[in-house]
Amino acid sequence: MDLNYRRLGTQDVAAWRALMLEGTRDFPLGFLQSAAEVQALSGERCREILGYGALRGVFRQDALLGLCGYRPQMFARMAHRVELGPFYVTRKAQGTGVADRMMAGAIAEARSEGRSLVELYVDAENHRAIAFYQRHGFRLLARLPDCVRIDGGARVDLFYRLDLSPRDGA
Repeated sequence: MDLNYRRLGTQDVAAWRALMLEGTRDFPLGFLQSAAEVQALSGERCREILGYGALRGVFRQDALLGLCGYRPQMFARMAHRVELGPFYVTRKAQGTGVADRMMAGAIAEARSEGRSLVELYVDAENHRAIAFYQRHGFRLLARLPDCVRIDGGARVDLFYRLDLSPRDGA
């Protein structure tokens, strides 16, 4: 399967919005926004969001199969860090290697920028995502109770980090 990882731009608005609507509807624990909030976004707001340059995607030909937030820290004292999320692959492409390609792309991008830490948050009950992140070397650093509230209920987020620092002898 020929998969292409790249930055999303304003030309990707329709595909990005459709994938966000699917994800927030089918996997609400994977997103900070609700499906209703994504549905309410205007086309102009979607173009603005994509214009920030903080979203990546994996494509097969012209079809967007997965999306990933990619936010490098900008202050000099934090410039060694990048935060990922949301991280979502369309249902029809799950289990096909798209998520692995997206993670590999994000990690390679972080390395090429000289970042040494890749960080993310995940809902404590999102077991499939947790297993995926752990398989890619992410380590649990903290539990954050009442970090997010969904339908009035407090959720626990887990903070994970991948250390890209070179190791002695590596």
